[in-house]
Amino acid sequence: MRKFKWTALVGAVLATATFALPAKADFESDWKALIAAAQKEGTLVIAAVPGTGMRKKLPAIFKKKFGVDVEIIVTPSRQTAQRAIREAKAGAGTMDIFSTGQSTLIRVLYPRGLLAPIKPLLIIPDIKDKSVWQTGEPWFIDDKRAYMFRIVDLVIPMAFVNTKYVDPKAFKTTQDFLDPKYTGKIVVYDPTRPGPGSNAISYYMRQKGEQFVIDLIKGQKAKLTRNRRQLVDWLAQGRYPIAFAASINEIGRLRREGFKIAAVQPTDIMPYDAPGSGVLVLLKNAPHPKAAHLFLNWIMTKEGMQLYQDLEGMPVTRTDVDRSKLMVPETIPKPGVKYFDTADYTYVTTESKKLFGKLKVLLKR
Repeated sequence: MRKFKWTALVGAVLATATFALPAKADFESDWKALIAAAQKEGTLVIAAVPGTGMRKKLPAIFKKKFGVDVEIIVTPSRQTAQRAIREAKAGAGTMDIFSTGQSTLIRVLYPRGLLAPIKPLLIIPDIKDKSVWQTGEPWFIDDKRAYMFRIVDLVIPMAFVNTKYVDPKAFKTTQDFLDPKYTGKIVVYDPTRPGPGSNAISYYMRQKGEQFVIDLIKGQKAKLTRNRRQLVDWLAQGRYPIAFAASINEIGRLRREGFKIAAVQPTDIMPYDAPGSGVLVLLKNAPHPKAAHLFLNWIMTKEGMQLYQDLEGMPVTRTDVDRSKLMVPETIPKPGVKYFDTADYTYVTTESKKLFGKLKVLLKR
């Protein structure tokens, strides 16, 4: 369990933390040298998961600002991880930065030693300001607090409903989802595969028990899908007016298109937060290290974080950005509210993995 805290509330603990960055004069010369070195490399390769908003505008913006081309490779997280493993064995890496969820990074790439530390590379003084970060500094989720930068922190509502077909006020407790009138009307991102579905349903099993999950998925004849676009399209059409583990940026798209989609969070379960696909890592032996170094520094600035938030539609971990354009404001963490952090390193490496294994057995059809 984690209680969300704005930096102003952290107090003496963070006052003792050290996060050394160079003086301004040193930074300016180092920064110019870094840009020149990145331009010499000429290219940056970022791997991201399907549905990413970065591919739309980020390459052109980064090219205009720094004179470095950006190639964004979009493949499923597991596929990208296997590619990184093969390339590392061959000593011929083609990717620099990987943006994905916590599970693949913590369980697959990190224990194999395939990530390089990011924290020692940060040189921009702007990043040093404790007041702009939720945790008092850039949020790293690995046990060394140096490798996996959490760019996103979003609260995940238990479900989204199409208000044309379902009254969102009807779900006061989790048991309300088990009402027979909702049989055959629920869609869930497949929880038997790693991803947002397993993350969500494993957590609900942890909080409400195995029988609740059996009753929700099997008892209610829930439809499972591995297509995030299909899931929300079914939600919009009313074919399945109740959706679990829906893509937040896809929900934002529906709202922009005028669909009345409401977030539902019953009062008998603690809400949880997660980074979605917003964890950035630097792959070891990246082919364009200076370009990656440049990008990682820039993306943590107010400008970079604002751009990422606008493109992805998810709240970032820097607090001095403008959140008014977010189409799903229900995902913004609130000061003083308790959330269960499903990206917590200990949870992911121990309990979460066991829950997922049990979940696959329970839902085997």
